[in-house]
Amino acid sequence: MNPFTNPFKNAAALCRGEKQLLTDWIEGSHRGSIPFCIALITLGCCSYGFTIGLRHGSEMAFYVALKLPFIIFLTLFLNGMLNGMLSLILGSGIGFRKSFQFLLTGFAIMSIILGALSPISFFATLNMPEPGTPDDATWHGANLLLHTSLIAYAGILAHSRLLHYVRDFADSHSAGTHAFLAWLTGNLFVGAQISWILRPFFVSPGLQVEFLRVDPFDGNFYEAVFRAIRNVTNF
Repeated sequence: MNPFTNPFKNAAALCRGEKQLLTDWIEGSHRGSIPFCIALITLGCCSYGFTIGLRHGSEMAFYVALKLPFIIFLTLFLNGMLNGMLSLILGSGIGFRKSFQFLLTGFAIMSIILGALSPISFFATLNMPEPGTPDDATWHGANLLLHTSLIAYAGILAHSRLLHYVRDFADSHSAGTHAFLAWLTGNLFVGAQISWILRPFFVSPGLQVEFLRVDPFDGNFYEAVFRAIRNVTNF
């Protein structure tokens, strides 16, 4: 059965982690699962990304709406082969195709969660002061930390829905757990750094709205998070 036949029902079943649905998708029994996951990632991340950039106007909102799903697809591309190799090295027995399907399914669930969080993000943005206020650095840091936390939460929650199935498909319970933790760590690390290279998502005080920075490799994501914490706490 094609997932597009009843998309809302299949999206809900995906979030519930229904065993038969996930088993069919991981085994490749339903050919429509890949385009369905791509559609979920695009819709969920676009809607959430729009609310991130909205604080700096509609232009920035559209920029972030385009870039957020692109980050997911680029992370999927870069980690697809890596996860397959890690899975085999760690003795799980899960091959490249299945590890890619796990990764794609996890990102689809994550995108549904982000889409559901979009109204919260939208109203949080509306209640923030406009850029240019005296305490703009504090609000910029709070905004970055808020969305970093929500995206990390959605990613961890989505992947945790798949842990049980990774263990089922692995040759052993422990090997499946080790492979899952390696995947999760790799996804968080690679996704965070790609987001830094494709910045801005949150326009720093004193800088202009633009699609990409002229110095994409200057600094890293973790330095930005540390500065945001320092600005918020006045440390």
